Amino acid sequence: MGRRLVRHQTVRPLEDRDAQGLSPEDIADHNGRSVSALLLREGPQTRQELAARLKLTEPAITGILQRLLAAGLVCKGNRQTATRYKAAEFALVPSGAYGLGVERYKNGGCFALCNLAGDRVLCERFDEDDAFLAALSEVVQGKAGFRIPIGVGVVISIDHDHEFMALFDGLPCFILSKPEAVLAGERLFGIGEPEGGLVAVLINDHVQAGLTINGRFYRGSHGRAGAIGGMRPGLAEGTLDRMASAVSYRNFIAVHGDGAVDRWIEQASVHLLDSVVTIAGFISPGAVLLGGHLPADVIDRLIAKIADARLGKERYFVPAAWIPPVHPLSFADRDVAYGAAIAPFIELLLPKPN
Repeated sequence: MGRRLVRHQTVRPLEDRDAQGLSPEDIADHNGRSVSALLLREGPQTRQELAARLKLTEPAITGILQRLLAAGLVCKGNRQTATRYKAAEFALVPSGAYGLGVERYKNGGCFALCNLAGDRVLCERFDEDDAFLAALSEVVQGKAGFRIPIGVGVVISIDHDHEFMALFDGLPCFILSKPEAVLAGERLFGIGEPEGGLVAVLINDHVQAGLTINGRFYRGSHGRAGAIGGMRPGLAEGTLDRMASAVSYRNFIAVHGDGAVDRWIEQASVHLLDSVVTIAGFISPGAVLLGGHLPADVIDRLIAKIADARLGKERYFVPAAWIPPVHPLSFADRDVAYGAAIAPFIELLLPKPN
């Protein structure tokens, strides 16, 4: 697992912070991000609608829109009204900004380029370093038919890959875990963020989980939160990695054949439900999503089996309503790189969590 780049900051004494407050630049940045978020969520809006929703004056909204228009993030159109006059309305320009998401493998990798509408406009995967780095360089320099991305989300498990990281010099770069990248895509263009937070469980070579709550991804004090693959329901039980990972699935089918899929799903569902119960007992998230490197039909059958096992818990858990239902990821056909491409929008264009 690669190290995350941590932004250190000096915390001023409370009395100093109260005296200084927010600078005009901070306020302008926050208001611009708020307008962008509202246009992304609600679609085209007039000045009056934006002013009413954001509790700002129309002149203030006009100034914010002028900055966004100049940056190419917003376009102006006309809306027909009940009178003979037309009202000016404003909408985000999908091609106004692009985010780049990259997943680095031991050899090669994949990347995705996404626009402000959440469309994946470019996606490529490579098994060799030379071809991967060359194609990535074209995108970073704006030579792939799209403008230079505003930032890069990187999922990397290789330490000290200086040649790879040097490609992004001059661009804001955000180092993410796989669950963090997936949750970024879900938060902005998928299920959103339900009350209580959102948990994603990924079945890859290792079983991992991630939590987003109040707009923040929880990493833990050492950045290792979510490494649940070592969980063991009992002393005589195998770990999640051993019983419910993608490696476990491949090994099981290799030994027992394709006809044994149901048997693997049976054993995996019991162990995965135990992890869901553990997570729910501590944080009670609004939703739990399941995905990973398994065939889509296996994921669906696994979720159905977990739902059956959840109902069975009601016989001895009173009540079991606090165990959240498990749903599939919103983007089953999209990989981690897609979510990583969404991260720059969240970091650079949308309101920062309080």
